[in-house]
Formats: sequence, C-alpha cells, structure tokens
Amino acid sequence: MCRAVRVVRSGNTGYLRASKYFSVPKETLERYVKDTSRSPEELVNVHLGRRTVLPSELQNKPLEYCIIMD
Repeated sequence: MCRAVRVVRSGNTGYLRASKYFSVPKETLERYVKDTSRSPEELVNVHLGRRTVLPSELQNKPLEYCIIMD
C-alpha cells in the first residue's frame, strides 16, 4: 500500500492502474493519497475501529483461566 501511495503521489500513474498493479482497493488508495498531512507509513499503521474495552495484556487472561479450569 505504501508503494502504491508513493507512485500515485509522484504522478507516475493513476489510481486505477496502481490499485490493479499493487492489488489494493482503489477507494482506499484514493483516500490515502488525498491525506497529504501524513506519510504513507503513518497512514497504513493507523488502527481503525473502536478501541477494545480491556487492554491487550488482560484480553488473554480469561482464555488462559478457562483453559486451566478445563
């Protein structure tokens, strides 16, 4: 995805050709290219969706407990 964003931003190719060549969704590529305030690496590493209720360290504790009790 980062390479596709860089290629389109440099003007070497268009959205459709880059999306087919790099096998990425065209709409997502368009959204990433239009956001010029961040680098391609920052755009790709953004986590979408809601945050989890439990921190990642505590998410596995109930599972481990159930396995032990089984």
